[in-house]
Amino acid sequence: MNLPLDLAASDATAHPVRRERDFCADPESLEGIPGWDIHCLQVSRGALAGRSVDLHLPAVQLLFEEYRNVVTNQFGCAPPGSISLGIAVSMKSEGLLNGTRWGDGLSAFDTRHELDSIVWPTRLISVVVDRRLLAEYLWDTEHADIEHWLSDGPAVANDAPLAAGLAERLSGLADSCAVLGDAIGTPAVAHRLRDSVLALLGPHIVDRLSVTAPSRPEGSHVEVVRRARELVSAHQDDPPSIRELCLALGVSRRWLQLSFNAVLQMSPLAYLRAMRLDRARRMLASGATGVQVKNAVEAYGFWHLSRFSRDYRDLFGELPSETLQRARART
Repeated sequence: MNLPLDLAASDATAHPVRRERDFCADPESLEGIPGWDIHCLQVSRGALAGRSVDLHLPAVQLLFEEYRNVVTNQFGCAPPGSISLGIAVSMKSEGLLNGTRWGDGLSAFDTRHELDSIVWPTRLISVVVDRRLLAEYLWDTEHADIEHWLSDGPAVANDAPLAAGLAERLSGLADSCAVLGDAIGTPAVAHRLRDSVLALLGPHIVDRLSVTAPSRPEGSHVEVVRRARELVSAHQDDPPSIRELCLALGVSRRWLQLSFNAVLQMSPLAYLRAMRLDRARRMLASGATGVQVKNAVEAYGFWHLSRFSRDYRDLFGELPSETLQRARART
């Protein structure tokens, strides 16, 4: 049995850990996931082949696994006090998740129940989230209560395009971690990565996995956008996240999205990004002594330099370094 993994959402001292497992060289590594009491039985012919890259963030595990050529029965327990979400891509045939038919798509099961699954060769990304953390996030952003969610068994949304899109975004996040290197060991970066995972999956959990959110009056679209803009403008050096906006405005993520789409024809995320990019551009365009591109990246919460440069060029038609060079040429 593996040692239990503390996924407590209040653990602010946890540091990210990245580890790799090679199923070909070490078949027992299939079962060697911190916090899991999992067993794996090969049930089809062939030589076991596959690997995993595991990323452990505060209160979240990300397991990027490839099962290349055999069918396995995986059974046991995930970390206690958590909910496990699975994104399956290119599964060779239909599997089973606690008796529920399961293919390419998004799934979820509650670790208050044991897992018993049939896994065909596939790419599988498992996201294991502390139950309390997920409950708080979905309540804050969706006004959704998950206390009794999954009590009757897993939820499955068989949707290959959805799975492919989520897998691409999560794999990109994992690649960013590799680029960041030791920086992911800082609490601020680790928690920002964790919140990025929640922001990516949260809407799909509610929209596709049978979580019900009660309807309630949330104000006019124009009023929501006005108040959101005021909040963002008042905190330009530390822009609020979508979750923080929802909390401050008393609206759900869905209503915030609808309001921005109705009034500005853009998403709140795009608007927040544009405001942060605008502040970064103003810093670079000032040409102040000692200012570097990395100062703008750090000041306005961009933790991926290449993506910052790409988004900056897409919006302003030039690289941030070109803005800085032109500003210095004027002085």
